[in-house]
Amino acid sequence: MQKSLPTNKLTTWTCLVFLAVLSTLTSCQKDPVTPPTSAYNNGFWVVNEGPFGSGTGTLTWVARDGSRTEQDVFGRVNQRPLGNIAQSMLIHGGVGMVVLNNAGRLEWVNPATMQSLGSLSGFELPSAVALDPIRSKVYVSEWVRFGGAGRVAILDWGSRQVLKRIPVGPFPDALALAGQRLVVANGDSNTVTLVDTEADTVLKTITVGDRPNSLVVLGQTVAVLCGGKPSWLGTETPGSLHLLRLSDGESLAQLTWGRSDDHPKDLLLTPDGETLLYQLESPVRSGLHRISLPLSSGTINPTQPWLNRLFYHTAFDPHGSRYLVTTDAGDFASAGKVFRWNSQGVLVDSFATGIAPGHVVFVP
Repeated sequence: MQKSLPTNKLTTWTCLVFLAVLSTLTSCQKDPVTPPTSAYNNGFWVVNEGPFGSGTGTLTWVARDGSRTEQDVFGRVNQRPLGNIAQSMLIHGGVGMVVLNNAGRLEWVNPATMQSLGSLSGFELPSAVALDPIRSKVYVSEWVRFGGAGRVAILDWGSRQVLKRIPVGPFPDALALAGQRLVVANGDSNTVTLVDTEADTVLKTITVGDRPNSLVVLGQTVAVLCGGKPSWLGTETPGSLHLLRLSDGESLAQLTWGRSDDHPKDLLLTPDGETLLYQLESPVRSGLHRISLPLSSGTINPTQPWLNRLFYHTAFDPHGSRYLVTTDAGDFASAGKVFRWNSQGVLVDSFATGIAPGHVVFVP
């Protein structure tokens, strides 16, 4: 016959068993990751596109002093994937928005903690973004489909709802906004679309060079960089640079590269406001090149590049260091890299990123 335990020992034994079970159950549960308030300031976000067609885009954080990097911050904080292909991002008024191209979705976040604030679906291959802070609107380009006309969705930033959509040309992949004008580069054509942002109507479609890919606002004008047609599209055409007046789209200057196999992209204004920087894909002079301002019509025959290599994307940090930040996507299937260069083109440092690092967003 079994002996029963004394009452006081039974109580102690029961409590120990209960605590052991509770501890086991607790250890199986995933605690939500809650980063400290303002964990992500004084640095920049790298928007990693992720593998094409499957998988997810990610966000890499890099502290401006180079002391800290974090991979897939959104996924870790929210315990779910960001979405396939992370195309671009903007931050305004304590709220961030990430554009997810293949997912057809916008994801709102708290940029200080990267916690999700909700999302909005129903977009067709969204890509570039431009913010109108005065009217509290954001413009999102939509490719819609390859080979066909695109459009621009206009959202109210406060309510995060679509107000209107306006038709533009095929593959709208770059936007520039200044005052009451939005310029849309229709990348699969030879046109840009000029939009009145007060009425949100198309003012005119302007003919430029083949395949416009980037835009830079210069006061009351906009510089439009066109890559030209590559050989795989048939008849190869050289790149060109067009200066347009923002008010009415009138052409003020046009420059053309001297070789048909010169294809420029990624136009940037240097922090001193005196020079334009661009990447040139060319059989004989590839790399980062510079053009002095002001612009006047003529032929461009660049020689030695300022930096003798090409990147996936480029951007200048507008805060503090003002470094040139470049990304290298490598094989588009494994981790990429981001580099920082000083004003003399000397490498300062580099950091690992997620797959296919593209758009870079700077935080004060």
